[in-house]
Amino acid sequence: MNPKNKLDDAIESIKNGVSSVGDKYDNHIREKAVEQVNEKIEEKGLNLEQIEDEDYEAMISDLSKDIKEDYAKKASGGLLAFIGLDFLMGW
Repeated sequence: MNPKNKLDDAIESIKNGVSSVGDKYDNHIREKAVEQVNEKIEEKGLNLEQIEDEDYEAMISDLSKDIKEDYAKKASGGLLAFIGLDFLMGW
């Protein structure tokens, strides 16, 4: 196997890994959104059959965006905290 093939294989492996992580993240967000939407529907005393598919998907989509924003805020807060600790400790 020549070096070019090894490099191409490595690049392809990295691309597949990145897309796999992205898919898992999106699936995790969607699962959380579905759970929370179902809980809200149950709290209001409704059945899933009473809600149209388009409305259900819209609720899941909106909540998915909110969850992603929340994760982004937590990640940026953690990063800022890390940077702040970095300055305090003089590393």
